[in-house]
Amino acid sequence: MATSTDLNAAIDKVQDSLVTEEAQEPFLDMEKGWVDALQERMGALPWWVISVVVHAVLLFLFVTFFTAAQLLAPADDLFVTSEFTEPEEPEVDMEAPRDLFKNLVDAPAQVEVEQPILPHDDPDAEVSDHFETDNDMDDATARGDENAFSTVPLGGTGVVGTIGVGGGGPAGVYGFRNGGGRRKCVMRYGGSEATESAVEAALKWLADHQEADGHWSGLTEHGRHCHGGGEEAPFGNAVDTGLTGLATLAFLGAGYTHKSGKYRGTVDKALQWTISKQNMDENDEKHYGEIHIKKGEHKGGPGWTFLKGGYGHAIAGLALAEGYGMTKDEKLLKHAQAAVDHSVQARQKPYSGWRYRAREKASDLSITGWYVMQLKSAKVAGLTVDGRGFQGAMNFVDEVTDKEGRAGYMDNKVGLYGISPCMTSVGMVSRVFMGAKNDDPMLQGGAKYLQEWLPNWETKYDKKARGHKGFYYWYYGTLSMFQVGGEAWREWNVAMRDMLVKNQCTAKDGPDLNGSWTPRIPQESRVFATAVGALCLEVYYRYLPMYGE
Repeated sequence: MATSTDLNAAIDKVQDSLVTEEAQEPFLDMEKGWVDALQERMGALPWWVISVVVHAVLLFLFVTFFTAAQLLAPADDLFVTSEFTEPEEPEVDMEAPRDLFKNLVDAPAQVEVEQPILPHDDPDAEVSDHFETDNDMDDATARGDENAFSTVPLGGTGVVGTIGVGGGGPAGVYGFRNGGGRRKCVMRYGGSEATESAVEAALKWLADHQEADGHWSGLTEHGRHCHGGGEEAPFGNAVDTGLTGLATLAFLGAGYTHKSGKYRGTVDKALQWTISKQNMDENDEKHYGEIHIKKGEHKGGPGWTFLKGGYGHAIAGLALAEGYGMTKDEKLLKHAQAAVDHSVQARQKPYSGWRYRAREKASDLSITGWYVMQLKSAKVAGLTVDGRGFQGAMNFVDEVTDKEGRAGYMDNKVGLYGISPCMTSVGMVSRVFMGAKNDDPMLQGGAKYLQEWLPNWETKYDKKARGHKGFYYWYYGTLSMFQVGGEAWREWNVAMRDMLVKNQCTAKDGPDLNGSWTPRIPQESRVFATAVGALCLEVYYRYLPMYGE
């Protein structure tokens, strides 16, 4: 029979057994899956606590993923804006002595300078006739078609595709028109600080006398912005397209485009006005691409029909071609191309040149010269030019040139429409633009003739040399003699350069004239004289010589 002692021992044994099972329970739980364990514990929590925890976890995961995606986004998707403003170039000081290169500092020379800037007090200073150009251009303003060099034919005519490319290479067909390249050419080819200052003063005057809508006026001698205006010009506003084209070319010639430079606004307005005067109606096949003052807008001067085409369309088209060639602005492409197409397809006399009206029975060299320059600039800018344009022009230039290289207005005889220094210079430029080399007998003969009629501000009209006086002659003579080079260029350059610098209006002539030139013949306005005068003094870098190869 069990005793109390035995009973107590049995109870203690059972209690010890229970403690051991409770102590082992956690270890048994470790053998369960973590999911089962979590379910057992979460099952005892209220449902809203579980909901809060789940949503918090989901929110955390979403924010983390979105942030990572933003950090890993491609660089192209990042946009940074800033308030950057292109620094303005300093204004031309019209009161100070004219010196474009104001930051030049005298320093001991380490090497001898082959072609220093020519001082104007030394008219006998030597000007090099060895034309060569650097192939490294510090500012690639001049673009054009890199393939339009002297080895590329134009439309199978046998003429070449260069406008003074010099040694070829990446210099570009529009020369060294700005920056250090411009300065080098001024020093090398016979310019000076004074010529460059004169150019800048002229451009400042032109900018100040531009009409609000972007054109330059032919209604008065020097534009209605001047105090008191001026006498009415002989051709009214029918010549506005040509005047605006010339002024635009003057800015482009110094490297100022509608995309860069302190005169970009001036040039842009001029180009936009020119485009506004162009017929772009594709249904009007006869006049599509033509640039002219519309019939209802004509004021003053001779009949609208007489002058609506001719010079104006060619010069305006030339400005569009150079504007496009220097910037490759696609907005100009269609307009420049349409102007070229109209010149050849609608205006040129077949197998010959151009005159005032479309396809007249007779051509004249004065107008033909501008069309040759338009077509050539268009070609080197990469536009399409019908080869018949050059073929016809060459035929006509040969027709009006005598065996000595002298050329006439409509024939090669001595007379009213015949040989003159002015027309000879136009014929020479036309030959140069169509590929003639400086040793061409026609160019050499023409240069010899022009040496007899060097630029002279005081020269009076001479029937023997009809048309030798005035900016028109000086412009073509300067272009042609620069390309001929040698002694002919040295003599011409000294006469032209010093004459223009000396006779440019200054502050003492009044603020409305400062920077301009006074016309020398009745057919020229002050706007015309100032634009063409600037173009003459830009010759050193506008079209580089072709003879450095």
